[in-house]
Amino acid sequence: MAKRKATKGKARIVMKGRPRYRTKALKKIRRRTPGGKTIVQYKHKKPGKHICAICKELVHGRPRGRPIEIRKLHKSERSTERPFGGMLCSKCSRKIQSYKAKLRFGVITKEDIPLSVMKYVVVK
Repeated sequence: MAKRKATKGKARIVMKGRPRYRTKALKKIRRRTPGGKTIVQYKHKKPGKHICAICKELVHGRPRGRPIEIRKLHKSERSTERPFGGMLCSKCSRKIQSYKAKLRFGVITKEDIPLSVMKYVVVK
């Protein structure tokens, strides 16, 4: 059903025939064959980039890919090793570690922490 096509060292799966369901995950590509005919192929779209849960910036260190591609990666390649590595950017995770330390040593109180980061700072 699916035909493998080698492009720049990476095998990409190109669907042969029309997709069975009305999905938006496939992109329609028109190709010209050596015989001169124009054919339609369907290729999987690339997923969106990962964004920070607090500031909505780009999270570095997270690969883009479909779940089957991500599953094939090593555990260390899937996410960063810092606290909140998968869902917060480095700037926000540093800010939260700072709030936690200040809260632990009594420099600030719970009321001084912004509500947007409260659920990441306060431990139960």
